[in-house]
Amino acid sequence: MESRRRGNKITLWIGYVMIVVTIFMLFIWIGQYFYQIQKPDVDGTVVIEIPANATGAEIGEILAENKVITSPFVFRAALAVKGESNNLQTGHYRFKQGITVKEAIIELHKGANDFVTVTIPEGYTVAQISQVLKQAGIQGAKNFEQEAASYGPLPYMYGAETAEIKGEGFLFADTYDIPKEYTAKQLCDLMYERTDEMLSPEIRKKAAEKNISIHDLMTIASMVEREAKFKEDQVLISSVILKRLALDMPLQIDATIQYILGKTKAELSIADTKIESSYNTYLRHGLPPGPIGAPGISAIKAVLDASPGDYLYYVAKPDGHHIFTKTLQEHEAAIAQVS
Repeated sequence: MESRRRGNKITLWIGYVMIVVTIFMLFIWIGQYFYQIQKPDVDGTVVIEIPANATGAEIGEILAENKVITSPFVFRAALAVKGESNNLQTGHYRFKQGITVKEAIIELHKGANDFVTVTIPEGYTVAQISQVLKQAGIQGAKNFEQEAASYGPLPYMYGAETAEIKGEGFLFADTYDIPKEYTAKQLCDLMYERTDEMLSPEIRKKAAEKNISIHDLMTIASMVEREAKFKEDQVLISSVILKRLALDMPLQIDATIQYILGKTKAELSIADTKIESSYNTYLRHGLPPGPIGAPGISAIKAVLDASPGDYLYYVAKPDGHHIFTKTLQEHEAAIAQVS
């Protein structure tokens, strides 16, 4: 009798072990299925950025949101099991959508795709940005000017008049990691998105409090950017522009003439200041139809920090700093001083 009980216990124990093993093997199979078989039912490619210092969980969410993989949880679990969270490389990737977690991790081990780092200097026009992109060998650069001229998705890009180039001033000057195969539209979208990001809620709120539209803010800031060689002059130049606008005086901004000419001249001629153009601030009152280049964040903030003051004039010294004056007589004396 005792022997039979012992045999039943062994049989029962073996049965428990078999159940546990079966469940364990099932979990392994399920894990392997989601790791190296299961994938989203999509077919395409997507370019995404894996930010520096992103955690494995954050990377998994980015991949899932872009339909590269199905489950961020499986991605995170796979990294934990394999201890590979620190081996993933950041940067820009061109992923095929609808791949397995295993394939995604392999790609992240290889490193970023064929991208080039491009710096767009502050104050650059669309034409100048186009040349930088062409020199970098980006595919869409050849159509960039045409795309930027006609494509403007941001609602605040439009003022009372139609600008000659919609994107002028709204393609943010910054350093970008750009895939070489980017189209002209993708290039514009990349820079428009950066502009929208840099125009923070704080900046927008301050502009509204000063009763300056975002379009006018960017237009004024673009002139400040082109006129001020040194950032410490930006607020005072902004103050002069705001003062002249308040008095309905022509702004007489040399940078707007240079924009019309498409080149920088050391000295403008009288004939230059008489060119018929809606951007000629010597002939017209008020702001030009739009920005004349891409302002940096410093110039944007300088406009918001400025108020119409006492100065109505300024002239550049040989070192690039400016002399600010209140009257025409003082201005003419300052010109004679720097000549």
